[in-house]
Amino acid sequence: MDAGRHRRLTDSVPVELIDEVYDGPALREVLASATDALTLVRCDLRHADLRDADLTEVTFTDCLLDGIRLDGAALGGATFTGCRLMGAAMPQTRGLGFALQRCNLFAANLAGAILSHTDLTGCRFTEAVLRGADLRSSIFDGCELIHADLHEAKLDGADLRGAALGPCDLNRLRAMQGAIITTEQARDIVIELSGVTVVDNA
Repeated sequence: MDAGRHRRLTDSVPVELIDEVYDGPALREVLASATDALTLVRCDLRHADLRDADLTEVTFTDCLLDGIRLDGAALGGATFTGCRLMGAAMPQTRGLGFALQRCNLFAANLAGAILSHTDLTGCRFTEAVLRGADLRSSIFDGCELIHADLHEAKLDGADLRGAALGPCDLNRLRAMQGAIITTEQARDIVIELSGVTVVDNA
C-alpha cells in the first residue's frame, strides 16, 4: 500500500491501526479524529513530517519510521517498540518523556530528549545524537552507543553495564560522568586511553 492509499477516515477512527501507510498530513488527520489514544502496528510512516504534532500516549509497534520528523512533537507517554527510526529527527520533543525498546535509532537526532528512568533495552543508538538528553537512571541493557554523541547528556545513575560503548576518548569519558559501568568496561577504557596493561592482583 502506498502513501496515496492510506485508510479513508470515517466518523470513527479505530483505536488500533495495522499495516497502514501514512504521510504527515494523513496521520495528523487521524490524530485529530481519534477520541482515544492510538496504537499503530507495522505502519509505514517513513519521512512523515510530524513536527510539533501531538502524539501523546500514541503507541508505535514494529513500525517503519526512518527519516520521520518529530521536532518539537508532544511525545508524553508515547511508546516505540521494535520500530526502525534510522535518521529520525526527534530533537526538543515535549512532554514528560516517552519510551523506546528494541528500536533501531541509527543516526537519529534525540538532542534534548527526555528519557530519564526509561528501560531502553535493545535499542541501537549507533551514531545517534543524544546531546543534552535527559538519560538519568535509564537502563541501556543490550544497547549500542558506538559513536553516539553524549555531549552534555544527563547520565547520573544511567545503567550502561549491558551497553556496547565503542571507542572512548577523554571527552566521551567526561560526557559519561555519573553513569554506571562494569569493571570490565572501565578496564577497556583505561587500556584504550593509555595503552597500559591491566592485570588482576595476584
